[in-house]
Amino acid sequence: MLDIGAIIYARFICATILHLTLIEELHSALNNMKYVLNHQYIFEQPKVAFMVTFLHFVCTFMTETTNIFVILTSLYPLDIVLNFIAIAIIADFDNYVYASMRNENCKKLVEYKIAEKVLIIHHTTSKRCGVDELSDVKDENGDYRKLKITFSDRTCAQKFSYSVYKGCRLFYVSFYFYFYPFTAVIFSIIIPLYYQAGHNNIPVTIEYEL
Repeated sequence: MLDIGAIIYARFICATILHLTLIEELHSALNNMKYVLNHQYIFEQPKVAFMVTFLHFVCTFMTETTNIFVILTSLYPLDIVLNFIAIAIIADFDNYVYASMRNENCKKLVEYKIAEKVLIIHHTTSKRCGVDELSDVKDENGDYRKLKITFSDRTCAQKFSYSVYKGCRLFYVSFYFYFYPFTAVIFSIIIPLYYQAGHNNIPVTIEYEL
């Protein structure tokens, strides 16, 4: 017999731990996406820069989604924990590689001390900012750039990229941040019910004990 209560608890705990581990990664990807969209003139290839940040968001989200799928296929708490540990190691593999680097120029370029001096926020989309306010950055003509960037100021490509960012932001705020780990519990209940409803003529040999 399988203890369904222990299985659900193990799935939820493992899903929550990885969620708390990756949530900062996803938030960082969103902030980088917004920075690229509001500071297009800083980047030589702004489309490539936005694509990199967007892929960072997608890869982080898919890592957590894969973790949920993997632990849903496990029927024993020990297997759930072992599969979770394997996914967690893969999720942090890039951090392990970064930490192992010594005296690398590329590593120094992405360190926080340099990033906070280079990636300075000069523009915003905040509603609290006035349309006529100016930033401290000048354009090619020597005039100060606008502090607030409105949707109408963007090009067609930038409007599309901004819509993608807002969609990711909406998903992050409305569902992912609070509710995503609970999908492991929801599917733990839905999948057996769906299986039994679609295979009524096949005897189910697995018994669950509450």
